[in-house]
Amino acid sequence: MARPLDGIRILDFTRYQQGPYATVMLSDLGADVLKVEEPRHGDLGRALGLQPDGWCAYFEAHNRNKRSITLDLRSPEGREVVYKLIPDIDIVTDNFRPGVMKRLGLDYDSLSAINPRIITGSASGFGPRGPNAFDPSFDIIGQGMGGIMSNQGGGPDQPPQPLMGGTADQVGAMVFALGLTSAVVARELQGVGQHVDVSLLGSQIALQGLQLTGFLRGEHQHATPARSSPVFTYFPCGDGKYLTIGILDPKWWPAFCHVLGREDLITNPMFEQARDRQHNRDALLAELDSAFQARPRDEWLPLLKAADIPSGPVHDYAGVASDPQVLAMEYITTLDHPNLGPIRVPNSPIRMSKMDVGARFTAPEHGQHTEEVLLGLGYGWDDISKLKQAGII
Repeated sequence: MARPLDGIRILDFTRYQQGPYATVMLSDLGADVLKVEEPRHGDLGRALGLQPDGWCAYFEAHNRNKRSITLDLRSPEGREVVYKLIPDIDIVTDNFRPGVMKRLGLDYDSLSAINPRIITGSASGFGPRGPNAFDPSFDIIGQGMGGIMSNQGGGPDQPPQPLMGGTADQVGAMVFALGLTSAVVARELQGVGQHVDVSLLGSQIALQGLQLTGFLRGEHQHATPARSSPVFTYFPCGDGKYLTIGILDPKWWPAFCHVLGREDLITNPMFEQARDRQHNRDALLAELDSAFQARPRDEWLPLLKAADIPSGPVHDYAGVASDPQVLAMEYITTLDHPNLGPIRVPNSPIRMSKMDVGARFTAPEHGQHTEEVLLGLGYGWDDISKLKQAGII
């Protein structure tokens, strides 16, 4: 079955997480991604969490579906290989600091002189302008500078609270993928190639559009409590397991109370209206916590579902990996690893009615496709041998 980005070729200079996961997302949609790594060590993400059997979840998650070549971009010979590839490339991606691609002669102006339809994209820490533009940055810095750590803190006297490691990188990757695909659409509709810029900082700000919109209009910033709404939160059940309730529409409140056997809460003046429930949050949470202790979670969930109350279990990763809904949608799939056999991995969350989307094959070995690519460009075996001896590949 065809894939939506079949025929799109990406030359990927990105490393670690923000850039590589963006190109994973595009590869799931069918793009052919050729990952360029430095000859000696490759992407340093290959070593993050490396297991004795050679398995590296970090690198696998961020580089599936890709091919790998090694090139010393500081050498004229290495850059010459890139220039030979460019006529058949649609997108070139990097996540170096601003200015690095220009110094290498691999920036948009240089590459568009070879291929006017080329799209280049940079995923940086802060963007190409401003006082921090050339500073190093990683996920935790994006979370802190973008404000989300303060929003997650417990209050004015509490320390900032980071989200799961990699959150800023993953959000930045999704925004980067959106920017690149938008540039492809613009090129097909309007005939123009261009440069796309995305940053960790900008992506974190976009993630908090609701909260920042309110703040910029004069609302006071409040750290988000763990259970800021008494009917849009989690509850511990009688067996110690947790479930979530998401009541945004007040119409669900009476049915919710009926399920709990607490019809008295419907007419209680402290909880009768949505604003009352929020104003008396702590008192209502105490009542609801007590009610949920009457049954184990797996008894509550069918009752809530029968009443059409938005609800669900709170899973650990084992629960996620075995959830029937996750499995039905194939949000986790199995790939055949050449050394480790079948492995289960997260799949693309996108589904299309007439095209195939998703993980296809595992991450490449370091430089696995170098010879194949060079032979396709017209290099002979003697040429390849000389490049190897010179440390260029």
